[in-house]
Amino acid sequence: MRRSIVALLLAGLMAAGLAAWAAAAEKAATAKPDAKPPVPKVVEEPDDGIHGLYAGKAGGANTEMPWPITSASAQVISQAGGGYKVNLLADGKKKAELAGKLEGTRVALAGGGGEKGAIENKKLTAEAAGLKFDLAYTTPKSPTDGAKPPPGAVVLLPFEEGKAPSLDEWTNTAWQTSTDGSMTVAKGDNFTQRHFGDFKLHLEFRIPFEPSGKGQGRGNSGVYIFNLYEIQILDSFGRPPAASECAAVYTQTPPKVNACFPPGLWQTYDITFRAARFDADGKKTTDAVVTVVQNGVTVQDQTVVKGPTGAARSKPEVKAGQIKLQDHQHPVKFRNIWIQKLRD
Repeated sequence: MRRSIVALLLAGLMAAGLAAWAAAAEKAATAKPDAKPPVPKVVEEPDDGIHGLYAGKAGGANTEMPWPITSASAQVISQAGGGYKVNLLADGKKKAELAGKLEGTRVALAGGGGEKGAIENKKLTAEAAGLKFDLAYTTPKSPTDGAKPPPGAVVLLPFEEGKAPSLDEWTNTAWQTSTDGSMTVAKGDNFTQRHFGDFKLHLEFRIPFEPSGKGQGRGNSGVYIFNLYEIQILDSFGRPPAASECAAVYTQTPPKVNACFPPGLWQTYDITFRAARFDADGKKTTDAVVTVVQNGVTVQDQTVVKGPTGAARSKPEVKAGQIKLQDHQHPVKFRNIWIQKLRD
């Protein structure tokens, strides 16, 4: 049931975000790459009891419509200044947007068209678009969370609950390890010791809850393939897909849908990459191609990578290289990283 709700939510986000894709992608492509805004204060406890994903039912607000008539969900997104934005979805389509602030233990919600609602004790009720919503907080989990490395895979960051991982496969051992099995961004970027060509990479990441941040200032990091091509990591929960958002081929291609979980939850990337090809004279004959599955949803499907992304745009392309995890001054956590070398 939980997976079907998440899948329905993601389908709705795709429909709701289509109109914003082109403008957002154009804006991202012309923006100064890798600009680093002021780092917001991090709230160490990721669950404030309010932000996150809610799911349940919705039905007609009058007696002529049966209850329930549809599945329903909501994304509650923390905002700078202590407020919350709420996207209400029914049958996977965005129906209304509300906003509110915490007063005591309750968030009173209101929308520009007379919509109203409230959040309290991890329950969300609302009346909008002729529907009554009755939703409860839910915690989604990726189907590849905790995936075991297959035989022959190179384990880049071993994962075992209760044990801090070894950083032997990484160049920057200043990153902080924890007994939850993770390492946290600290004191610069981190590169794999080894070089790879074509590969399939599994990694898990946890974006911090940074409610005072905006845009690129929330949970920013990235997976850099060969230190050339970035798959963005960002708190993009509830935002329309764009070339600057999470799971984008940064500044080039937005994800097909927004598959992001709320900050504070573990998420997964399963990345399959085919490197660019070159002739005997070193001239590129074929662009690199990447497929990204985020939280079990294919968000990049055989996407052609036209060249280096963002700040790496002036660098020459290569047929093999290291994997880099970016330090963008946000304490993003990583765990359970392994890679399979692929052959034609």
